[in-house]
Amino acid sequence: MGKIKKQIGLALGGGSARGFAHIGVLKVLNEAGINVDMIAGTSMGAVIGAFYCSGIDLTLMERLAGQIQRRNWLDWTFPRMGLASGDKLEQMLLLLTRKRTFADLEKPLAVVATDLVRGEKVVISDGLVARAVRASAAIPGVFCPVEFRGRMLVDGAVVERVPVNTARDMGADVVLAVDLGIYVDGSKPNHIVDVIAQSLDIMQRDLCRLNTDVADVLISPQLKHVAPGQFHKAPEAVQAGEDATRAMMPQIKEFLRKEGCSAQQT
Repeated sequence: MGKIKKQIGLALGGGSARGFAHIGVLKVLNEAGINVDMIAGTSMGAVIGAFYCSGIDLTLMERLAGQIQRRNWLDWTFPRMGLASGDKLEQMLLLLTRKRTFADLEKPLAVVATDLVRGEKVVISDGLVARAVRASAAIPGVFCPVEFRGRMLVDGAVVERVPVNTARDMGADVVLAVDLGIYVDGSKPNHIVDVIAQSLDIMQRDLCRLNTDVADVLISPQLKHVAPGQFHKAPEAVQAGEDATRAMMPQIKEFLRKEGCSAQQT
């Protein structure tokens, strides 16, 4: 009888427009025949993870990424608790995930959000995917907090920018993590999304390091040239994800070989 196959988890981190790099990561993993068994996502990582687990083809996903601009998902309303309500984003998520629940997904998915009142991490893995992902991606100050099961939720990157521990809690034996990077290097923000995202980056530098240190393999696309609000640079972000994953592929394959991840369950 063969060995029990170890479960491979993918932890997709937050990073606004830089998150399109996750598409490139998934493309190269697929090309290499590396089957990811489950995904944990934070913020933009939750968005891409939800699309992938919903069965959206990566080629289509890449094409859509190149067409989406801020106006497609930011409904500027200037309400009391955010610059955008987030309703438009949720409608787009409902359309692309085909109103699926987590139970309907092709692969297990968990998304991370932050309880703004209690200051706690909230992991969502049941119910309507679009609503949960909207909460996970609700950047404080940009989107209004999301009322969800009696909680007030905002972006999961506030508490777990790269959800490595969440992937392990899902049952992953091996965790491949994607860190989109923190770039505080003197470059000036160009948009309010950049201002807020860069402020969060500064606050999260040490916390992010603690999260990523426990990953088995860390993929770090170089995305200094893509600001958080530059959604028109999606093709560049996708390419950065591909380049970083190809560069790490020998290390990924060697680690998976040592862990016996190629063995089939019988």
